[in-house]
Amino acid sequence: MAKKYYNISRLLKTDAQYNILLGQRANGKSYQVKKYCLEQAYKHIAVERGKFVYLRRWREDIKTINVESYFNDMDIIKITKGEYSIVTAYHGFIYFANIDEKSNKIIKGALIGRFCSLNEAERYKSNVFNGYENIIYEEFITNNIYLNNEPDTLQHFVSTVFRERTGRVFLVGNTISRVCPYFNEWSLENVLTQKQGDIDVYNFHTANGGMVTIAVEYCADSQGENKMFFGRSEKNIVSGIWDSKEMPKLPLPQDCYQKLYEIKVDYNDFHFLLELLFEEISGDFCVFVYPFTGHRYVERVLSNIPNGNPNTTYCLKDNKAENLINRCFLYGKVFYSDNLTGADFETVNKYFKIGLFRGLVS
Repeated sequence: MAKKYYNISRLLKTDAQYNILLGQRANGKSYQVKKYCLEQAYKHIAVERGKFVYLRRWREDIKTINVESYFNDMDIIKITKGEYSIVTAYHGFIYFANIDEKSNKIIKGALIGRFCSLNEAERYKSNVFNGYENIIYEEFITNNIYLNNEPDTLQHFVSTVFRERTGRVFLVGNTISRVCPYFNEWSLENVLTQKQGDIDVYNFHTANGGMVTIAVEYCADSQGENKMFFGRSEKNIVSGIWDSKEMPKLPLPQDCYQKLYEIKVDYNDFHFLLELLFEEISGDFCVFVYPFTGHRYVERVLSNIPNGNPNTTYCLKDNKAENLINRCFLYGKVFYSDNLTGADFETVNKYFKIGLFRGLVS
């Protein structure tokens, strides 16, 4: 079956200020965003408009060699109608360029963009971004750590670049973790149930009577032939299904255990219940984690959101039962209701760090 690469035209027709592209690796979504931004930059060279920012989360991701490699798959000769042959990066700026045939040196041409890191957003506030109309934020989804208040940090960076103008922001991400602060902070309530190929549009009224539009596209499966991938990774890499690895399940039926303690875990739109269980025959303690979908009252809550309730904690170490839960995590005695729950909770736990405390009550 011939591979069907992603086409950005439907997303652009939404005319959204924020454009979120989700999906499998190597399906062409980054290629299409780069192609669009490079074409816009070349089209408006004469009037010094159409420039773009290539944005990554961390400074180490925007080394010059990495930035140039990012554009290596683009047909610059075709995009610039033969005027330029490559893209080069130098001192934070991006240029169309050519290679001198005799000296083999790179000859910089038109300035078309900049490359920046979001964790250094403060340092750009005094900079001038005249003629910049697009921002590409690559790999905005991670299964590691986000910046503190990252969605707000991005909006402040956007305001630095566009000032009083409007522009387009492209957030490009692989479906590697459903735990993403942008989904919650921007109230993208349908993301986790969105079907491949669909584009959902969200409109938000601003304080001055304006409107901000966010378009989210769960890019369709490219349907390419798989020759290199297998197991759980195949589903994510090849078809773009949200990533989830094989997680440990309870070795015995749940009614074989005695429930000693429970605590609800709230992290943005994700809610879990942790049960401390005891198995009498073996004398072992373990923790069982499953999604909390009901409305019953749970006295103890672990949360990242302050609520003033004395039964809410931000650090799981206040009593012996909670210390036992920590020890179960520390020694790998944790079981999950299903693989996706396990993958989601592992990402959430990078915030709470259950199992990483020392000096606990014995």
